Amino acid sequence: MPLVDRNIKVPLHYQMYLDLLKRIQSGALAPGDKLPPEPQLEKIYDVSRITVRRAVEMLAQEGFVEKYRGKRGTIVSGSKHDFDIAKLTSFTDDAQLYGDRPSSELVDFELVAPEEHVAEALGVKPGESVYLIARKRFRSNAVVGFHRAYIKRIGDLDLAPNEFTPDASLYALLEMRGIVPASASEVLEVRVPSERVLEILGLDPGTAVFYKERVTRTADNEPFEYVEMFYNPNYYRYKVELQLADSPHLTRP
Repeated sequence: MPLVDRNIKVPLHYQMYLDLLKRIQSGALAPGDKLPPEPQLEKIYDVSRITVRRAVEMLAQEGFVEKYRGKRGTIVSGSKHDFDIAKLTSFTDDAQLYGDRPSSELVDFELVAPEEHVAEALGVKPGESVYLIARKRFRSNAVVGFHRAYIKRIGDLDLAPNEFTPDASLYALLEMRGIVPASASEVLEVRVPSERVLEILGLDPGTAVFYKERVTRTADNEPFEYVEMFYNPNYYRYKVELQLADSPHLTRP
């Protein structure tokens, strides 16, 4: 049976769009999967190149796929979830909240003398080294983020790169050493990161991403983590619950 029917009045590109959408929503095409190239889609659906492009463009406009230049082609998007900006959670917590499978790839691991603003945030002395741990972050095999964490060596903290397996949680590793996150200060903004970060995320040059900067503290209010987080905005959005402040200058509705 043909995938598109020329005997009905529904436009061919819309029939193709509906068929691809059904495959995405059923999981037959999973987040991170690559759509066949245009010539192959022409043969599969027995339609013209223009029809293929119109169908794929509809999927892209609705956020079901992401189109890239060159060999990357068109990739099935992951679902975009709401994350509560007012709660201190780990990447693993956020992914598991929506049933995604979190994983990581270690990009960099070394002891470094941090830049002045990082040293000040962590309260480390001049010349004191901290761990730099950079990881590519995945949700269900789709690259969604990149974290660059600077970890203070509280109590001669000792970490090793082989501990950072794909399913390892940094906070879990720290808790095993008695360093437990209790509070944090965080800034969220939209930023165009370096070309290296965009390449890691698989995004085109000049793409704006969500950028989060966090200083995490123990229950004793000692800072131990300064982390820069870059997130693909196709997978993230943030929410916060607001209440009207009690102020004589505000008028209640």
